[in-house]
Amino acid sequence: MAKLLESTVQTVALDYLVSYYRSKAQKGRVWHKIEVRTRKKYGGKRADGLLAFKRRLGRGIFVASMEAKSYKTQAAITPHLDTWQWLKNSFYYATLIAVGSGAFFTHRLFDDPQLSLIYLANLWAALMLLVALVTRFRYINKTIPVYQQVLQYPAHEQWISTSEDSYLAIPKKLRRSFTKVLKARGVGLLIVTPQQNVKLVHKPKKRRKWRGHFLDYYSLGDDIRTYLN
Repeated sequence: MAKLLESTVQTVALDYLVSYYRSKAQKGRVWHKIEVRTRKKYGGKRADGLLAFKRRLGRGIFVASMEAKSYKTQAAITPHLDTWQWLKNSFYYATLIAVGSGAFFTHRLFDDPQLSLIYLANLWAALMLLVALVTRFRYINKTIPVYQQVLQYPAHEQWISTSEDSYLAIPKKLRRSFTKVLKARGVGLLIVTPQQNVKLVHKPKKRRKWRGHFLDYYSLGDDIRTYLN
């Protein structure tokens, strides 16, 4: 299978997103650009793609960001265990199981407070260990470097685009985790084929910003507002 350059993935995916959003934009006008930096106070990071448009229905400017990957950045799209997330999930689900089953309340069977405390500590530790072992390879405990990257580009909707050759190079047992992690965390996924067609794997979840605007994060924010207004 032909390997696509990251610049090709960027261009093809961004063109696709322009078409994707055009029907939602006033007069079909969508501002878009490859490689747009955030302001220095937000790290001066470079988004592989940024789009903005005035919404046809509703008020305000809608912003979408994109991170692109190719075979040269294969490691960035390969899921791996997030140890801290694994521990947090184990703690959460162990506690949920104990409370839900009423197991925590059986400590009242002991007249000795010290025995009750020992019982509760042992029960919680045993449940946490069990949950940790059972869920270690589940997608909920995995992270992907590219996910951390796209979080640096705040937007109403965030996308990751990758070449098909890179996606297929992910170990088969991890591909499902790759897509499920992104979907669960609200990031859309596009796959660009060798023929430079785009497959929409899943859409992103819309994010809200209660104070300020997503354009405030970007160095071209004022220029984008001027263009769209």
